[in-house]
Amino acid sequence: MKHTFEYDQIFYNEVIYHLEQKWSRKLSHHEKHILVEGYKFGRLTEAENLLSNERIK
Repeated sequence: MKHTFEYDQIFYNEVIYHLEQKWSRKLSHHEKHILVEGYKFGRLTEAENLLSNERIK
């Protein structure tokens, strides 16, 4: 079962691939983990801002 703001691996793979191409190297397991947590946090913040803006209108 998925929890809130847990996405399919394909979403994370896209972000990981983008950075690996930009930096011309493979990311370590730790870097991938940090990147995934940052991605989740960013999506959560984006959703909170969207909900906050909806309440203001």
